[in-house]
Amino acid sequence: MKIIAYTEPTENGLLIHYPTKEIRSEILHLYQTSKEKYNGYFKIDIEKPYPARTTGEGSQNNKFYALVTELCKVTGNDIEDVKDALKEKAIKRGYPYRVNKLTGRIRPYSTTEVNTLEMGYLIEEAIQECCENGINPDVKE
Repeated sequence: MKIIAYTEPTENGLLIHYPTKEIRSEILHLYQTSKEKYNGYFKIDIEKPYPARTTGEGSQNNKFYALVTELCKVTGNDIEDVKDALKEKAIKRGYPYRVNKLTGRIRPYSTTEVNTLEMGYLIEEAIQECCENGINPDVKE
């Protein structure tokens, strides 16, 4: 599970404010599982959050969609299919995903949910795909 949360120091440690009730229930479930299996220990990675992906002129978002558009022109595929395929392939680079609890299928995050680093993974995958299809990745946005 990956969340971005507000934290503040307290006399006894660090207080973490989680963003939603849904996340609260997931954290409590994780705690119960770790309590039963690992005596209450579980791993928490704390890091500085990256800013959200950039939008607007000259942005990551524009670059990605320019690459996707070129791939669609060359391959004849639908824009949604190309985006989905790139997201799935970018998982190996670190692009975030969820697992559907009912089907077990991987569901990559929407580009609206990712940060600048994660969007970079997606753009790298799109550039590689362009190169493999004979497309100059330096397309105008």
